[in-house]
Amino acid sequence: MKHLGLLDAASAQAVGFEWLTAAVAPVSAYGERHFSGLRPFRASEASLARSRAEMVATVAAAVDEARSDAARALVRELPDVSGAIARASIGEILDDVNFFELQRFCDALVRIDALLSGVYADPLAGDEVRALAQALEPGRSAGGGFYLAGALSGELERARGRLDEAQRELEQSSAQAAGRVARVLGRDDIADADEFIVMRAELRDALPACVRVVREAPTYLLCALEYDEVTLAALERRDAAAQEAAAAEEGVRARLSSLVREHAARLEGAARGLGALDVTLAAARFTRRFACVPATISDEPVLSFVRARFLPLAVELEQAGRSFTPLDLELDDVAVLTGPNMGGKSVCLQTCGFVALCAAFGLPVPAERATIGLFDEVAWLGIGSDRELGGLLSSFAKEVLRLREIFNRAAPRLLVLIDEFGRTTTPHEGKALSVALLERLRERGARGMLATHIGGVASQAGARHFAVRGLRGIPDRPPTSDLREALETLAASMDYRIVEVSSDTAARADAIALTALLGMDRSFVEAAYQALSR
Repeated sequence: MKHLGLLDAASAQAVGFEWLTAAVAPVSAYGERHFSGLRPFRASEASLARSRAEMVATVAAAVDEARSDAARALVRELPDVSGAIARASIGEILDDVNFFELQRFCDALVRIDALLSGVYADPLAGDEVRALAQALEPGRSAGGGFYLAGALSGELERARGRLDEAQRELEQSSAQAAGRVARVLGRDDIADADEFIVMRAELRDALPACVRVVREAPTYLLCALEYDEVTLAALERRDAAAQEAAAAEEGVRARLSSLVREHAARLEGAARGLGALDVTLAAARFTRRFACVPATISDEPVLSFVRARFLPLAVELEQAGRSFTPLDLELDDVAVLTGPNMGGKSVCLQTCGFVALCAAFGLPVPAERATIGLFDEVAWLGIGSDRELGGLLSSFAKEVLRLREIFNRAAPRLLVLIDEFGRTTTPHEGKALSVALLERLRERGARGMLATHIGGVASQAGARHFAVRGLRGIPDRPPTSDLREALETLAASMDYRIVEVSSDTAARADAIALTALLGMDRSFVEAAYQALSR
């Protein structure tokens, strides 16, 4: 799955592209090939994005977890037969390992079709796949492997019969020759030995004519049997029969390879279908696990959702025994988002990016419902986006350069998520820059949300103003100085929901309350409150 021009590296990191890629990754080489070709849908492909999301949701609803896991297990264990099909296509003769892999491939397609009966109109195992499976069936061994059995060809069975007969004749002739030598030498252990020792002291006459001396020693001779004319003739017949059997085996392999070549196009199609199925099952598993729904894909560049979640953080919180607060938002222009530190402003921006990302790839989105227009680019500006620019520039300079890059790319449909732009300059200049940025985005017809602590930006820019609800009163400091306990108290006291406010509201003292909660001494906190009141 490639984000291509939809995201740059910094934006991909900020909105969780790598996490999403891992969450919907397939399990097989077939799926990986299909997955690597996925790209985000463009605005002109809204119907395709909608159709894919609806198809994934349909599969998620129709295939329960047990059947899905069983099908994915079959796909995961399959060898990749693409190379064997390609070699057969150019006339190569396949070996027994290739036929074993192809047999497993056909078996898996038949079993997957049975598991997912009624889900797909067109089965993976079409007539050509079943024809190949039937042709390979006589080679199935009792242990589940593949053997070039005689049942695959009458000629092969007859050739192997002649080979067995010639082998028995050779063994019988060789045994008879060994018996004659044993009688002459008065020995009973020669028949079973390739080489044998004759003690000089025990040798009364010359060695028999069919015995060859391998090595001489002062007290013994190391000997071996040599075939006589009768045995040599039997050996020639055995070798000729072995060649005939090998030729018959090669003929069977050529016939089966020709069948693979004949059906190569359909087999390749089945392999592609298997890859697409692997990707779809992974997306359906993602959909079920996170209760995702297909978004309504709008022709307009809008972003609206109810009870949406930024899944990378939601999963992390779940593992820590906490829960993510779902967010509601409707963004059809540019807007400002304000709220306390640690109140979830960045998470709101990430949720916007993640939901837009899911829709762009035709995936159901993690929300109760959503209406989304497809964007040509989703850009993140602000905290975390300046890392790729190195350490020679100030944070503000990096932000300006990045903003210039975003505007230079001139994406027709642009979504910009801005996290604390100009935070390192003076509040007065930061406000002016933020207002100018919102006005430029509006001029370009872009959609954007700017999270900031600076007051008055929304009213001066004429932008909608959203705010994090913030702390529900001033939380009590935990009795211990344990940071984890303080964070849990904060989470319990903070209302992370987003609401639209009619105007810039008066400054709250949430940041000072957080300072006290995180362990600063009481005199410092009181001094801050006094300064605020002045």
